[in-house]
Amino acid sequence: MPDIIQDRLDKINCISERRLLRNILYDVFDNIVVYNMDMYNRLEKRIYDEIEDPLLKFYIYTSLEHVKNVDLANDFLHPMCDSDLTDAEINMDLLSETLRANGEFVLTSIFLECKGYIINEILNDTKRTFKGYVKTDKDIYEIRVQLRRCMKYVDIIDGLYRVFQYNSTSWNTVNCPYAYKFVDIILKSSLTLKREEKVKEIIIDLAEYEKYKAPNMVPMWNVKKITGEDKAFPMPAKDRINYDHVISLIGTGVQNGYLVHPSSQGVMYCKRLDNDLVIVSPISDQHQWDLLQIEDISNDRQRNRQYELATNKRALGFTGRYAGVKSMIIRTKGEISRLMRSYEASKKLVFQDVEVIDKYVKPEETLNCNTFIDDNIRIDTYKKIMLVKFRPIERDSFTIQELMSFLTSELQILFPEYRCVGELV
Repeated sequence: MPDIIQDRLDKINCISERRLLRNILYDVFDNIVVYNMDMYNRLEKRIYDEIEDPLLKFYIYTSLEHVKNVDLANDFLHPMCDSDLTDAEINMDLLSETLRANGEFVLTSIFLECKGYIINEILNDTKRTFKGYVKTDKDIYEIRVQLRRCMKYVDIIDGLYRVFQYNSTSWNTVNCPYAYKFVDIILKSSLTLKREEKVKEIIIDLAEYEKYKAPNMVPMWNVKKITGEDKAFPMPAKDRINYDHVISLIGTGVQNGYLVHPSSQGVMYCKRLDNDLVIVSPISDQHQWDLLQIEDISNDRQRNRQYELATNKRALGFTGRYAGVKSMIIRTKGEISRLMRSYEASKKLVFQDVEVIDKYVKPEETLNCNTFIDDNIRIDTYKKIMLVKFRPIERDSFTIQELMSFLTSELQILFPEYRCVGELV
């Protein structure tokens, strides 16, 4: 509007008339135009903000820390497995029983800081064994060990998925590239320790792969188990059958996300208010509830981090949020490209193309990060391959294949009729 007024004024030849009209227009209409534009922008923002991202408070962040650098007072990242912080003693009775039954005994787990195809190369050689030593407070014992992919952290992510299901909350694949780079050390020789001996250290020599070994590493994420207690006596719910249990979130942080853990029995459903979490339950007295707290990124105070932060966060914008709410079906490569670009993980990968093929004969570069999601309707044998091609921006990154696995796993949820496979080009 100011440009239109100025254009009309420039067409007036008489200087005095132009000056008079300009003063009148600017005194009367300028403030009205500014006010209207401000109100229009506010209305536009309100309309866009009406549709929220359902996972806004449930994005998962992951990283990796050496056990000595784990800060238990951290308000953002916590160990995925608390037992990683303690030195696990070898149960000799269990060891003897397992060896007698020709079973596999896991001595410990170690992190391999290398690309996924190198780990596959190690694990595919099923007959390869490595030399190792068990150091106790009295002696040193030589052993032979074999490596196997560690599934402990995948099982923990599986447990988180069950919590999301229990709370009827949308699931987004967890982007934890470090969880797939741990290997279990399997004992492949006899080992006899005296009952009074205590294991001090387990040393493994990985030969040509020794340079990738990173022991005593702990995967971290922004998930913490807490206990919530009713701040007052439960009030009857609207159905007059159940009760509303109100848990104040001011002390634990209203910016965080909260999920009720399945170990809390008698939960009908829960709802989130600004400062409270309301659990609807037939329990009539005050109660304590097991909760999972999803820490918000605003809690992060750590400046220096050896391993970068990985997340499944996405910046959908209005179009993406609208498509999610309406459950719109993706039909074009452009829509797939838009979705891939919305993830922060795409900063290292650029979506190039997608094609449907009958078979994929090359060694697969990606893993399925959602193996715990069962599909009892479609059989993999009859599925065609959806080949998703990415161009790496940081080709030397040792997590590039796991990041690609995360993105293809997200597409797998959207396209269950295909088997999604990622490929670097």
